[in-house]
Amino acid sequence: MQHLSLPFFRRSLHGLALLGVATCGLCGLAAPTHAQVTTSRSALDALGAPQHPAATPHEGGTAATATGPGGDVPGSHAPASAIASPAALASLPPIATKPPDNPVLRPPELHVPQHPFPPPPEVKANPDARGRAERIPGGTRLHFTSQSADMNSRMITALQTFATVMAKLPDQHVIVAAYGEGRQDDPSTPRRVALSRGLAARSVLIHAGVAPTRIYVRAIGLPDENAHGAGADCIDVTRSGVVASDTTGSSAH
Repeated sequence: MQHLSLPFFRRSLHGLALLGVATCGLCGLAAPTHAQVTTSRSALDALGAPQHPAATPHEGGTAATATGPGGDVPGSHAPASAIASPAALASLPPIATKPPDNPVLRPPELHVPQHPFPPPPEVKANPDARGRAERIPGGTRLHFTSQSADMNSRMITALQTFATVMAKLPDQHVIVAAYGEGRQDDPSTPRRVALSRGLAARSVLIHAGVAPTRIYVRAIGLPDENAHGAGADCIDVTRSGVVASDTTGSSAH
């Protein structure tokens, strides 16, 4: 025993320990008895620290970390490196406390060029015209000479006075009912004469300040039962909502 070396002694103790463990396992299988194994601390210290195998990478491509007092157990919690620092948490945007406001949809801005209608030629007074003007309810009635649309200064003044009244009534329109003389078998000729008279009155009203969109010209032609006393050489200029009466008014001289 004096010449036994230390390695041989270690191998003997290791073999005895394995033999004791195997014997306890066989006894546990043979009978439901409990066995107690006592291990000498000094003998284990003499064997030295066990050699750990080198860490092998997982199949996913990441290296396995050793489990110890300071290590992370896989699957238990996130690694310490995955926890964000306070500075990173402070840089995150704040959490909204209320939903965003509804979007406001504004109509597209369309710049539509306006092309106003050019004003008609201004009607000049004809001193040789023998027409006249008379007042009727809601307007004025102009009398022309046969087959003519010329107006003298008194007729133009009567239309300008009516335009002044219409400037105070912006919500009403001007109705021009124009008539013309002719034969019953030729209705187009009276209508052409009536249209020329109505357009002449319209021109005077426009140059007097009445908007063109407020003037409605009706070229009737030969008078009918709705003429209300107007002859074939007349036009009635009235405001909307008023029907000209067949009562003859006072003449404007």
